Amino acid sequence: MPNTKFSFIRCRILDKCFRNSAKRYGIQDLIDACEKELNMHISRRTIYYDIDFMKSDDGWNAEIEIEKDGNRRYYRYKDKNFSIDNMPLSEAQAKQIQAAIDVINTVDGLPQFEGLGDSLAKMGMMIYNTKAEPCFSLDHNDYVEGQSYITPLFNAIQYGTVLKIKYKPFDGEAVQYIYHPQFLKQYNNRWYIFGVEQSHTDQIWNLALDRIQKIKETKVPYIKSDINWNEYFEDIIGVTNPVDEPIEKVHFLVHGKSAHYIKTKPIHESQNAHWIDENTLDVKLDIKINYELKHILLSYADAITILSPSSLVKAHIKSLKQALGRYKRM
Repeated sequence: MPNTKFSFIRCRILDKCFRNSAKRYGIQDLIDACEKELNMHISRRTIYYDIDFMKSDDGWNAEIEIEKDGNRRYYRYKDKNFSIDNMPLSEAQAKQIQAAIDVINTVDGLPQFEGLGDSLAKMGMMIYNTKAEPCFSLDHNDYVEGQSYITPLFNAIQYGTVLKIKYKPFDGEAVQYIYHPQFLKQYNNRWYIFGVEQSHTDQIWNLALDRIQKIKETKVPYIKSDINWNEYFEDIIGVTNPVDEPIEKVHFLVHGKSAHYIKTKPIHESQNAHWIDENTLDVKLDIKINYELKHILLSYADAITILSPSSLVKAHIKSLKQALGRYKRM
């Protein structure tokens, strides 16, 4: 299919022109029609490409005639009753849609995708059974608890509904919160809800969905947070934002194969890295130090040397000693 996000829209506009028996469309007329709908410049070459695609096996096998009138050429369907809306999808189109559905299906439970299969059927789209084996996979865990709460939480955010949530932390008894949900986020295959708790309206609380035991709607007036969520997550990794903590310059060296991995897959968007030698990468981050950052650095324990800040160095060494101590008892 033409490789722009407007290609399908252009084809639908052209389809409308080719079906219009009351007017003849030359190439400039087709360009004008598309530019009027899309409010953007479109080249002659692009329209020719769209027409070729509509006529192809990957498109709709449309029979498009060219009527000559002097030096001008006009385009129309050979069959006046033809329309791409009446045609089943080609195998290539079906594969594209199926690939998109495969991606969507990895995000199980999101309400905006519920009933997608039924919607496609109602639109008259025929998905070919290509029986093709899957050729990709996204990191997704179908067995994480709490995914059934995504839809009610999403809807509560959209409609400003306050919820009574029964929540059980890992290290304590279950508690009840009157909660004003604001934002859903996935990190490391777990889902979290961010919001305001009724008795702590000046703070943002995040709750892991797999620790939620029950949700019930209330009639409590909703408090809408004015937080910019892009900015909220900008200076952290993961979901823990120590709001009173400063952004610090985290400096460390990475050795061996892990150095090449971190060079090509930065730990954080602030990462500034350069090679000291072919196997040693010097890395600096401007970031808040939280649990998730410490956890990532520990995952590279055999390949990393933390240089600063000293508080992070001490915390890292303490964790390493605790881990080693468990092996000494074996």
